[in-house]
Amino acid sequence: MLLLDERIKPDGSRARTWATCDGDRVELLDDDGVMGELSVLAVDQVMRRYGRPLDPEIALEGASLTCGTCKLRRLRHHARVDAEGRDYLVWERPDDEPQVCVAATVTAALRFLVERWREQRIRNLR
Repeated sequence: MLLLDERIKPDGSRARTWATCDGDRVELLDDDGVMGELSVLAVDQVMRRYGRPLDPEIALEGASLTCGTCKLRRLRHHARVDAEGRDYLVWERPDDEPQVCVAATVTAALRFLVERWREQRIRNLR
């Protein structure tokens, strides 16, 4: 299980989003339980859309989650332009350069997709 993001809710409490992977499906969970799942391909598309190539001088450290032939990694990095370190998600594909994006941005996009899929399924059941 990989922690993707932590945020503060309007009531001041913390909310966390986690991911697990079983083959070609990535399951998103929050502190209340399972939110839903997406294909590894969907995660790949989000990371390719929002991510940028990781600077080769930045060491790939931190917890990771294997997703098929790819790897999703949480990276804490303090860039010179930031007042403090930030959390990033790195998408590592075989034979391609790693893509990196601010963890909150990617997690928000993945949460949105899970919610949309859930809404769509509910509508289709009517």
